[in-house]
Amino acid sequence: MGPSSTAYLSRISVRRILQNHAHNYHHCCLSSGSGRQQTPPRQHQFVSARHRSSSSAFLSSMAESLKDTVKSTLLDEASRENSRLWQSPSTTAVNTNNPSTSTQRQQSHQHPNGNHPPPRQGFNGHASEASHDAKIPPGDVNDTTFVLDDPLDDLYIPNAKATHFPDLPPAISGFDKNDANPFALAKPELDTLSQSIREDLIGTDHPVLNKAAAYFFEATADGGKKVRPMMVLLLSRALSDAMGASPQQGGEDSLLVTPMEWQRSDLPAAQRRLAEISEMIHTASLFHDDVIDGADTRRGVPAVHMVFGNKMAILAGDYLLARASICLARLRNVQVVETMSTIIEHLVRGEVMQMRGESGSDTNDQRMVYYLKKNFYKTGSLMANSCRSAALLGDYPPELVAASYRFGKHVGTAFQLVDDVLDFEGSLDSLGKPSLADLRAGLSTAPVLFAAQEHTDLLPLMDRKFREEGDVERAVELVNSSTAMEQTKELARVHAEMAMSSVLDTFGNNSSPHCRALVNLANKVVARTK
Repeated sequence: MGPSSTAYLSRISVRRILQNHAHNYHHCCLSSGSGRQQTPPRQHQFVSARHRSSSSAFLSSMAESLKDTVKSTLLDEASRENSRLWQSPSTTAVNTNNPSTSTQRQQSHQHPNGNHPPPRQGFNGHASEASHDAKIPPGDVNDTTFVLDDPLDDLYIPNAKATHFPDLPPAISGFDKNDANPFALAKPELDTLSQSIREDLIGTDHPVLNKAAAYFFEATADGGKKVRPMMVLLLSRALSDAMGASPQQGGEDSLLVTPMEWQRSDLPAAQRRLAEISEMIHTASLFHDDVIDGADTRRGVPAVHMVFGNKMAILAGDYLLARASICLARLRNVQVVETMSTIIEHLVRGEVMQMRGESGSDTNDQRMVYYLKKNFYKTGSLMANSCRSAALLGDYPPELVAASYRFGKHVGTAFQLVDDVLDFEGSLDSLGKPSLADLRAGLSTAPVLFAAQEHTDLLPLMDRKFREEGDVERAVELVNSSTAMEQTKELARVHAEMAMSSVLDTFGNNSSPHCRALVNLANKVVARTK
């Protein structure tokens, strides 16, 4: 049986393959012994040894063949858009971007004039009011519907052009990009985020595991840009501004302000915890990615697996995900738990898609769509769904929830496209990892895919994953002799402007410095050089 002989390989299918192989082996053994007299007891040990030798060779051959078959078939199946490995075909998909559909999934939104549920315990033991899970009746345990079934049909926009870049949209004309700096506004919270994660959330009595898990959260470590928690915190304040809330707690500049009457009383602490969870999930994915990709450095220092070994790096990543899941459950919000848990599923889906790669028979557009969807699962989903969770946690109206998701989704897409460019244009000093790392890993990123539209000579190199001598250098030459870099940058700018529009068109408070900081962040993402 090969990949073409089945569309879906379930556990039962694997079991049947094993049973068939076992049956054939058993039949073979019986046949080889047919017509013979029973082996005398004194010869039994010699016959058994011979049978063990032949069966061992057969099983070894069978194991290799079966392993290749299962791997190939599962990768093909798992990378399909409608794969049953990821969702049940009997369930109805829900489009997050459709407000009416979102409303159907949610119970009636509780506003200040609505009826309030009784106070309940929040994640830190404080009273939590109007939390979504207090209003949603017990669900069907057999319901496998994904609440985030976004068709992702707006990632590849051929020939699209940015309207305003490098300027900002006219809706905030006269706004100086140096004002409402997202990094400056978020700095007070982000400065203590790594310490909080290291001291409060990562606690194990195993010293090596503790050291590995906290590798990027140490006081002396480069903690990265922390874009994901920054987005959660800025968005939390911008949403509050959009509803006309008075800051009170923390003052005008604080990102965590006093909850409104209809929100949970521990909202500021819950929002900060959500920001920490998003960074923990991101860091865990880096640990795993570096092992899979065989990367030597990350953020200018040796990758975790280079210091602690592959096994400990994987375990440290798993441990971070486990701790993040516990913290997530303590937020006591079912929709937020579902949303953030989906990120982990997406990380796996994206990695499987990357392992399989695009099909050699795909058109250029199909390759690009496949690539951008893979990017969303590996990078954009964490940003999009963390932003969506920030809105859900604050119990905001569905249109603000959907806008928050779109903002994170398009910023995430732009962010990864710029990363693709920097892999060609950057250096070890600016990137914290060697340039051309993706090419050397056999990956065809956006610049390569765009260049292949002009230079078909790239296609065989892509299909063999740049494995032959001189392939990487030839690919760089063809990319640089095309318009691929500019096309990649332009697509990133288009997504940045889509992110800006999701905020400006929905939040309705463009004078808020935190709303403007979100717009500025989208602009900075595509203007960055590291």
